[in-house]
Amino acid sequence: MDIDKIVATSIKHDDYMVEYLQDKEKQRQWLETNLEEFVKDGNIDAFVRSLEYVVRARGRGAITALAKDLGMDRSNLSEILNHKKTPRIDTIFKLINGLGYDYNIKLQSA
Repeated sequence: MDIDKIVATSIKHDDYMVEYLQDKEKQRQWLETNLEEFVKDGNIDAFVRSLEYVVRARGRGAITALAKDLGMDRSNLSEILNHKKTPRIDTIFKLINGLGYDYNIKLQSA
């Protein structure tokens, strides 16, 4: 087995996700699934990663456009999406809305 040949012809996971999420419906499903997981496990880093993939899938200038739409500083949003800064929960919900989605979280007895 020639591992160098395999690596040379393989697509990186991040690149695959960006390619996969080109479709807006797939983006919605992806975020919905990851939001459900976030509500269950509280892993904000994993959810931010899902947001990052969607923003990257939207293409060049997406961070700038999203920051402008949300009235956020572009560098602050970039730090969040690059895992240099942990967002508050209200910022997470603001990002979901800024990407064009609403959310509905239900409380259930544990």
